[in-house]
Amino acid sequence: MIFHIDMDAFFASCEEAVNPALKGKPLIVGGLKTDIRSIVLCPNYLARARGIKTAMPYTQALRLAPDGNFIRGTRGLYSDYSKRVREILYKYTPEVEPASIDEAYLEVSGVLHSYNNDPVKLAQVIKDDIKNTLKITCSVGISRKKVCSKIGSKQNKPDGITLVPFGKEKEFLAPLPVQRIPGVGKKTLVKLQKYGVVTIGDLLKFDVSFFENEIGVYSSYLYRVACGEDDREVHSESSGIQKSLSKENTFYEDTNDMDFLKSELYSLLEKACARLRRHKITGKTLTVKVKYSDFTIGQKSFTRTRFSNVEMDFYEDALVLMKTLLSKGRKIRLLGVKFNELLDEDGAVQENLFYDEEKMNTVVRNLDKIRKKYNFDIIKFGKNFEEK
Repeated sequence: MIFHIDMDAFFASCEEAVNPALKGKPLIVGGLKTDIRSIVLCPNYLARARGIKTAMPYTQALRLAPDGNFIRGTRGLYSDYSKRVREILYKYTPEVEPASIDEAYLEVSGVLHSYNNDPVKLAQVIKDDIKNTLKITCSVGISRKKVCSKIGSKQNKPDGITLVPFGKEKEFLAPLPVQRIPGVGKKTLVKLQKYGVVTIGDLLKFDVSFFENEIGVYSSYLYRVACGEDDREVHSESSGIQKSLSKENTFYEDTNDMDFLKSELYSLLEKACARLRRHKITGKTLTVKVKYSDFTIGQKSFTRTRFSNVEMDFYEDALVLMKTLLSKGRKIRLLGVKFNELLDEDGAVQENLFYDEEKMNTVVRNLDKIRKKYNFDIIKFGKNFEEK
């Protein structure tokens, strides 16, 4: 029995929770009215009723809701609320798999007996707890298949519950628009519509080879979804090592200011490595990612000979990668780092004779304790400051 928890207009809801004066009018998170080069990060439901959507250019959003509240995102607010939501979810089941900052899967079959084996009752209890505690809402999809639960959570937004009838997943999905399938974007949708595929049920007019030969993406994935098939299990954070960990930041304006970007790069490494340490895992492959002003993406990776979760170990190599990506002076709007090849922290790792590993580990762990007690930015290394 799988729940998909999907927070409603998450960024906007968090802003309204900490500042109730924002309620009652269209709220657009992404920038001020003067930030005309911005895009919409998250509109509340009053803004959505005006036709405003995520990733819409600000100039268009301003035309649709000139009377709306336009604000920049509050740094740290959404990750804090995400953590608090997760703490609530863990009160009801240990099987929680975060899918993004505002989504999570829950395996609840082991705890349903406490709620008269009624999944809707448990979903309502969880929703009420989140709403009463944090003043934000979520929608819940319930089924025995992950993909059906995710699709179902969108069905009765906001603040709704959707139970996909057991054994009737195929029938439930059939009339829904095909773009409700996770991963079906604009390009894939155009290809599907070319063949008359409008609803998920229309996918069953073709066999698997059609998707492999004509669509060229997802192979048999689309066909399996249309059949209501999905054998993926919920993998909780405690059930094993995650495959990757990333951190990125989108800037309010495009830049190639190297002093600023050096500071941002180190800050991203700090936060990513702090998360590695929190989960007691290490990594050795790091990817630096940039999004240029024309929205194209560049990435470069390197692999160290040793595993680590200390930011100082990665910074110099990461800096070389970033400079390579910016070698032509192109401006960027986003900078990110991603760790792959993760290993349990207690895995056997050869020590470096020329590096005081224990001393550095002590330093970063003391930093983690201070930041946990106060806030992350209470203490910084010199590399976090732009050179003058």
